[in-house]
Amino acid sequence: MSKKLTNEEKMVLIAVMKYIVSTDGVITEREIDDINKMAEEKGFEDFQKVFNEVDQKVKSLDDLKKLIARVSGEASRNNILKHAVEFSRADANLNPQEIEILKYMSREWGISLASLLHKK
Repeated sequence: MSKKLTNEEKMVLIAVMKYIVSTDGVITEREIDDINKMAEEKGFEDFQKVFNEVDQKVKSLDDLKKLIARVSGEASRNNILKHAVEFSRADANLNPQEIEILKYMSREWGISLASLLHKK
């Protein structure tokens, strides 16, 4: 998955993941497992470095939206949004902030969110 993503695209993926986890204030075992799986994927050997970079550079929802807007590759956009949708389902509760960031990404990138939400 991440081996085809640029550093900036990895930042978007991690920043969205962090945003989704933080929206309900609770980190579930499944979310922890999903984070660990991502960190262990081939091509994401720099996970901790990118994670730390996100901590330094993404301080607000506006920062996240600006980062999202810079992703230009269609395949990367689809990949990131697909993973964001999967990650948002980790705790079985899609809250309004999670839905809003997914909708924002969908609109910004011209990808049908409905088609991703209905895939299992």
